[in-house]
Amino acid sequence: MGHDSGREPTGLLARGDHTDVDATELGTQAASPKALADAAAAGSHGQTEHSARATAWVTGSHRTPTPTAAEALDRSDLARSKMFHIFGMTAPLGALALSILIGGDPVARIAFWIGAGLLAACNAGLIYFTSNSERYDTTWVGILWMVSTLAVQPAVYYFGPFSAVVMVDMLGIVFIALGRVRWTAIATCLICVGGHIAIATPIILGWIRDVGVLPSAAAEREQLVIAEVLVVAFLTSSYALGRWARRTSATALAELQSAMRVIGDREQALAEVVDEAARQKRVNEGRWTGQKLGNYRLGLVLGRGAMGEVYEATGPGDGPAAVKLLNARSTSSTAIVERFHREMDVAARLESPHIVKVLEVSPPDAPVPYIAMERLHGTDLATRLRNENQNRMPSDELVALLDQVARGLEVARLAGVVHRDLKPHNLFHHDGSVWKILDFGVSKVMDSEGTLTGEGIVGTPQYMAPEQASGGHVTHLADVYALGAIAYRCLTGRSPFKGKDLSELVYQVVHTPPLRPSMHARVSPAVEDVLAIAMAKDPRRRFPSALSFAQAFIAARRGRPVSLDVPDNAWL
Repeated sequence: MGHDSGREPTGLLARGDHTDVDATELGTQAASPKALADAAAAGSHGQTEHSARATAWVTGSHRTPTPTAAEALDRSDLARSKMFHIFGMTAPLGALALSILIGGDPVARIAFWIGAGLLAACNAGLIYFTSNSERYDTTWVGILWMVSTLAVQPAVYYFGPFSAVVMVDMLGIVFIALGRVRWTAIATCLICVGGHIAIATPIILGWIRDVGVLPSAAAEREQLVIAEVLVVAFLTSSYALGRWARRTSATALAELQSAMRVIGDREQALAEVVDEAARQKRVNEGRWTGQKLGNYRLGLVLGRGAMGEVYEATGPGDGPAAVKLLNARSTSSTAIVERFHREMDVAARLESPHIVKVLEVSPPDAPVPYIAMERLHGTDLATRLRNENQNRMPSDELVALLDQVARGLEVARLAGVVHRDLKPHNLFHHDGSVWKILDFGVSKVMDSEGTLTGEGIVGTPQYMAPEQASGGHVTHLADVYALGAIAYRCLTGRSPFKGKDLSELVYQVVHTPPLRPSMHARVSPAVEDVLAIAMAKDPRRRFPSALSFAQAFIAARRGRPVSLDVPDNAWL
């Protein structure tokens, strides 16, 4: 139950009473026992003016809100008070019976009997008020405590102000000082100290005789003065001890509650992450999720493209894989289906650590054309460039990329295959160490009779060779150009060309030289010359292979002399 600011003040209070609150308990103030009960009852009917707030660690559940540190102390006060008052009612009656046996001064004994009876009666009333939180009333409890304290003083006179009876006062002071209400504790302490001084002082000064059962007649006056100072010190220390214990308990509980809140916040954050993961999982479920194609059972969708979907999958021995499916709309196009099968046939023939490995291709009778490939972990170059500072890649990392991709393209060249759509999206950094070429789906087998009639230009214009953009004959040299354009993008943070629309972009690719790289970034003249040859408009002026381009780039990057025949008007 939280702090109900619309009901009663904090602490063991009721009916508008005011009390001071320790600084250690600020921010975790609780209502009085009665207010706690009221809040619980009203909350069960949805009638609380200010709803009790649950701490973060129970947010999202239907459990009862966790009590604050001060509320926990208040609840313990109620049970502790009841037991103390039961003792306070029975002990005086036992002491009264004992006094009949031990005798003593008749007047002092009668005063003790009256005080003991009053003390028992007050504690009976206190038992009533502390037996139920709804009955608790701070004013009446405070009055009964003060009357009880006054009722103890005749016992001090009867047993002797310097006897062990002082322990009764100390016990009461410590107990009441442990409670939330400070004014009652202060009043109790003042009554005990004042009462003892009032009884002991006349005895010390010799005005009256010490008639206690345990008298101090044998002590010297100086000894009695020291004893009185010690008694007063012990009584006031009892109050300080009780308040210190209260503050220590409140601090410990507050720290525990703070730790629980931190744990709860983390549990809540974890629950939200789990919920988000479950939601994302539902979002990423495809129509083939959970189905089996060939030797592979499909999981969530990893990506979607124009040609179809890519699913995560598990194969023989629960090995991870990625399975690419041709979508239902694409299967209605014979040309697209043929192109998809061409991807499977081409990719299956290429064996290189820098080309995504094909694990299985669909048979002719498969319900949907598919290709199973190795499962990659990492990010593609396009995403990497978006996340890099100034959209550029450090030149030493670019050297590794060009070297590895060129090796993969060399395998494709020797197999007579042109990628035709080499771009940042199709270069994947696997496990943070190996660059792999993806998607030979639009590749064309050299010297084949296949055409792309009706499908338009295949490729991405920003990285497309001029002969490819103009519909001319495409060879491995188109991949050399694309790799050069990718290097241009990595070094400068910009694509070689940027048109308002597709037609303007294609025109620039075919007819217009790109801006000199050094106008965008710090690029050495030697590296510019290498890029100028790789991106030459005339394919005959380019490097004969991607591998020779990568080797020339690495040499220029390292400052080694390279013999180059740079085309005229290579740059604007």
